[in-house]
Amino acid sequence: MVRLRGNREYDYRQGWVLNEDAPAGSVEAKAEYIDNGTALLSPERYFDPAFMQREWDGLWAKTWLMAGRVSDIASPGDFMRFDIGTESILIIRGTTGEIKAMYNVCQHRGARLVDADFGNMSAIRCPYHSWAWKIDGTIAHVTDRETYRPEVLEGSLDLPQVRHAQWGGYVFVCLDENAPPLEQYLGVLPEHLAAYRLEDMITVKDVEVEWPANWKTVADAFLESYHVHVVHKEILPFFDDYHQQWDLYENGVSRMLMMFASVSPRHSDHTSVNPFLAGLLQEAGIDPAAFDKQAGDVREAIQRAKREMPERLGPCADEFSQNQLTDDWNYHVFPNVTFNLHPEGALVQRFRPHPSDPQKMIYDVTVLVHPITDPSIRLPGYMGVEDGTDLTGAVRPERRYSTYADGGVGPVLEQDGTMVPHVQAGMHSRGFRGARLSEQEQRVRHYHAEIDRYLNGEKW
Repeated sequence: MVRLRGNREYDYRQGWVLNEDAPAGSVEAKAEYIDNGTALLSPERYFDPAFMQREWDGLWAKTWLMAGRVSDIASPGDFMRFDIGTESILIIRGTTGEIKAMYNVCQHRGARLVDADFGNMSAIRCPYHSWAWKIDGTIAHVTDRETYRPEVLEGSLDLPQVRHAQWGGYVFVCLDENAPPLEQYLGVLPEHLAAYRLEDMITVKDVEVEWPANWKTVADAFLESYHVHVVHKEILPFFDDYHQQWDLYENGVSRMLMMFASVSPRHSDHTSVNPFLAGLLQEAGIDPAAFDKQAGDVREAIQRAKREMPERLGPCADEFSQNQLTDDWNYHVFPNVTFNLHPEGALVQRFRPHPSDPQKMIYDVTVLVHPITDPSIRLPGYMGVEDGTDLTGAVRPERRYSTYADGGVGPVLEQDGTMVPHVQAGMHSRGFRGARLSEQEQRVRHYHAEIDRYLNGEKW
């Protein structure tokens, strides 16, 4: 046990606990420590093409993957496309309301059937030779069928189906029929995230951008706050980047609970109500000029104020703990999604592998909110929601495609985007022996350990 930062003691087996009084078994309770060892993470796993292929065969083809929002396919014929690695999946709502997922590939010559992100169709038609399928994937038309010898068209011509399930307003797909059911795969997540009512949220931002780094290089950055005091130092006056609760669960799931409206121990002034804290007070309906307490009292004051405004928190207001009213609860859905959760909304990040280059990745950023009509309710600034964005749900924003140079995901996230290519480049150095992870980075080690279990054949 080591004494650090004032009178608080740190034990890696316990870590920091945000609420010492949280009842055992409650959503807020500290999870039992999982020891994933102390080995270095080899650099090759971040850039080796052979390792990338192992990941495709052993990880992406076997896990449940978050594909898209159920609300984006609300009516019969509505579809969305989900690409992962070299595969493309077409997800569509059928004529009787059921959802179908199928490989987005023509059974004639292999052409991609659909290029659009979203849309509506009454039939699926190949743009190459006009073969067609009903929206449930059954074959409807073979162009010039009479010119085929019968043997060529033997067997099923229907579009191959993909296993799918729903949770939290999302459609998940899995390419492996032997994987456990989605509910079992998700573990604690449905219980822990129930109060946020993800299924009732609307999309207010949707951006896709290619970043010049491996998908894990980027995911690593968003599973720890160790870098915040350097890369995001402007948020230290209202964000405690050090005293955080890290919890590890089965199936690679993890979380970190991060205190907002609380000054970082690395910041110089822990007494004054700085302008950032004053702004948070004002957002909660508290006049900063009349607030006669110190910085350390701000978080609790905001929690009390929000509790007195149940209309802001919705029908599940009583289900939130006090700390959830102010803090960022960040969950990792293995293998490649994070949720930064607040009662008002969620910042959702998805890290997808590039189809062919292990040193590139597809970074998806979406922001979800409960419909907001009160202009006084504001989202955390790091979510990158631009002023003037419609938060009512009247219009679903189009997906924006941004370049790495243009950003588009918000200033805080773009700071990470500026850093990760330097990390990616440095991993090639002969002088780099491998990643040495602190317990502040235990979530990084946790999901890498789960990746290895898949690649070593230990998971179904």
